[in-house]
Amino acid sequence: MLTELRLLMLEDAKPAEIEKRLPPDEAEALYAWHGKKDGAVKAFLALKEYGEEEKKLLYKPSKKTPASGKKGNFIVLEGLDGAGKTTHIELLKKRLNEDGRSVYATAEPTSSAVGGLVRDALAGLHTRSASELAALFLCDRIQHNVNPKTGIAGFLQAGTDVICDRYYYSSLAYQGIDSDIGWVAHMNLDCPDICRPDACIFLDLSVERCIERMESERLTTEIYETEEIIRRVKRRFADTFRMCNERENIFIVNADRPKETVSAEIYSIVKGIK
Repeated sequence: MLTELRLLMLEDAKPAEIEKRLPPDEAEALYAWHGKKDGAVKAFLALKEYGEEEKKLLYKPSKKTPASGKKGNFIVLEGLDGAGKTTHIELLKKRLNEDGRSVYATAEPTSSAVGGLVRDALAGLHTRSASELAALFLCDRIQHNVNPKTGIAGFLQAGTDVICDRYYYSSLAYQGIDSDIGWVAHMNLDCPDICRPDACIFLDLSVERCIERMESERLTTEIYETEEIIRRVKRRFADTFRMCNERENIFIVNADRPKETVSAEIYSIVKGIK
């Protein structure tokens, strides 16, 4: 579970706002870490790496109940466009394979017929409302779970680990900026055919760095890839994780570090799944 301090940091809240919005128990823990109240928030925001004491201020023990009858682990990688999800999924799959694990890497939207409609909308070929797009993502996600040949549920039951590039967290964050995030959450979180991940790992990168990477690596952009929208989406991810926080394992990883360092942290999180 993420603390409110971590969620406020994710949405890029200013130091004064963080101090004002922190729950009393988290504020006291932060002040105790710094040794005094003055400058505690700024000192924490200035940290580049977190030790064990700092991690205590960012994460709490999860209350998540493991899914019964499941044999494989279900890991989701999330992040803003340009955060490095594709690279780190490949690296994680390789490391798990080396451990003798069977791994299925997948992504959303899928290559299904409905997934094609989603991709066309994201590319700007067909204009769709946020609610319409959220519903299309939901239909694609259900198919992604229950398909008898390529479904997530089947792989997990067979003992295969599944790593997914984006999941329902992205629906809440992206479609939640122009639609009712509560409605999007209800459709996804309460759908009996949608598996709940064992861990969601969010690759955290500044908006500026994401844009820099996209401009250097891509020839085309999608409808959500403007600076204004990316900033709104990042704040929505914080809201999304607040909604999921009580019942899910969510981790935020600083992706603005050497690839090997980020990969090692992701692998450590996954190896810790019970």
